[in-house]
Amino acid sequence: MTGLAIICLLMVAVAFSPLGLGGGILYVPIMHYMLDWEIKEALVASLTLVLMVSLGSSLAHSKSGFADHKVANWGRMAAVPSAIIGTLLSGVLLSLVGDVGIKILAALVITFVLERTIRKSVAHTVEYTEEQLLEKRNQYLAGSSSAGIAAGILGIGGGAILVTLNRSMLKMDAKKAAGTSYLVTATIVPVALLSHLVINQNLDVIVDNSGMFAIVLVPLMVFSSAFFGAKYAIKYLPKQVVTGVFLFVVSISLLRYIVDFLTVI
Repeated sequence: MTGLAIICLLMVAVAFSPLGLGGGILYVPIMHYMLDWEIKEALVASLTLVLMVSLGSSLAHSKSGFADHKVANWGRMAAVPSAIIGTLLSGVLLSLVGDVGIKILAALVITFVLERTIRKSVAHTVEYTEEQLLEKRNQYLAGSSSAGIAAGILGIGGGAILVTLNRSMLKMDAKKAAGTSYLVTATIVPVALLSHLVINQNLDVIVDNSGMFAIVLVPLMVFSSAFFGAKYAIKYLPKQVVTGVFLFVVSISLLRYIVDFLTVI
């Protein structure tokens, strides 16, 4: 099962690398359901792998010119402090209602992303102007802040929200929206990761669960998978295919949470 889980982690990195997502919405279920990790440890492991995907994919997108650094700086300004708030809220939720609260929030975020992406896919995309960008600044800051909170609570990079903002609000195409999202995510995730480790103090549990060899090797493998996956997708995959894969993988994660809710009921 451990070997199968590692294969799934690498497949997620490859599949998500061109989408602007770190894969946290699937990493957490893989850790929790396949490896029987507690949610607290699954969140930390997920953030570690999301960081690797973000670094590898942002490198590939930036080299190809698919990233807006000005927009990314705005996102970082709002999202980074919000990630700390999200981590604190995660601890409160777990203590009050258990991991079901985390799962409900994850399902709500995924539903929002699906609705926005489907609506955007049927609309005509027109590249934003400098004036439009300035007009949307405060709205984008608020949206980025919610991405940071989601990263801290759910163990994701917030990319699902950031890509949705980039596409629906700023009218970016799929590849530029993804590249810009990764620039922000690569900054959010280390903050959320360190916050979880400091607050939960569960690094020793994670080491016991995975072993030092896996802690070093698996993130490096995920980084490489994300870099080459994004590089290939940028060159060869049409925008419609990228959007279609995005919808498919996000729908799978939502379905898994729904099945879990039905099992509890």
